[in-house]
Amino acid sequence: MLIGHDNLIKLFKKLADGDKLSHAYLFFGESQVGKFLFALSLANYLERKKFLVEKNILLEETLIIAPDENGTIGIDAAKSTINFLAKKPVFSKKRIIIIRDAENMTAHAQNAILKLVEEPPEEALIILIAVNNDLLLPALISRLQKIYFQRVGKKEIEKNEEFSKLAKKFLTGSFDKNFLETIVENDEKLDKFFEFLIIELKKDIIKNLPILKETLRRLTLLKTLNVNKKLQLKAISSKI
Repeated sequence: MLIGHDNLIKLFKKLADGDKLSHAYLFFGESQVGKFLFALSLANYLERKKFLVEKNILLEETLIIAPDENGTIGIDAAKSTINFLAKKPVFSKKRIIIIRDAENMTAHAQNAILKLVEEPPEEALIILIAVNNDLLLPALISRLQKIYFQRVGKKEIEKNEEFSKLAKKFLTGSFDKNFLETIVENDEKLDKFFEFLIIELKKDIIKNLPILKETLRRLTLLKTLNVNKKLQLKAISSKI
C-alpha cells in the first residue's frame, strides 16, 4: 500500500487528467520511501483511474525492467523497451516503462534509454527509479523530469493509520456517528476514507463482495452526481 506523498499524488493526478505528463521522469530518493509503488499507482491511475496498487491486477500497458541475477540491467533489457513502446496503448493513455534500480544499468543500456528519451513515441511514459542518481549518465539525467521522494513523515503515517482505524470501525458498526458530519465536509478526507474502506473490504473479497459493490456504486454516484454525501455513507453502513 502506498503511504504518504499526498501532494505528489495530487500533482500527478492533475497532470494525468490534463494530459500534461512529461514523457520521462526520474524518481529518486533513499530506499523504502515508495518510489516504485508510486510509479505502479500512477500506471494504474492511467489505466483504471485508481491511484493505488491492486492485488492480482495485471497492468496491460506497463513494462517493468529490473536488474538481472547479476544485479545489472543490460542492453537487451533496454532494447525490449523500444519494442514495447512501439505498440499503441489500448487500455491507457500511455505505454509505460518503469525501470527499477536504474543506477544498475550498464553504459550501453543507459545510452539506449537516452536515445529513447530523446525521441520518445508520442504515447510513451518512461520512469526511472534510483537511489543514487549520480551513477546515471549526465546526458540522461538532463533529459528527465526529476522528482525527489523524501521519507514519509510521522504525521502522514499517523494520518493514514487514523483513516485505517475509521474504516475498520465503520465496517464493525462501532464508529462515532459524529464522524459522518465532519468527513463529508472535506472531499480530501472523504476520498481518503473510501480508499481505506475499499482496502479493508478487499482483504476478504468473497465475504465482502456485496458491500464492496455497494461501496463502489455509491462512490461513483459521489464522483459523478451532486448527491448527499452523508446519505451515501449511511446507505453503505446499512448493508453491513
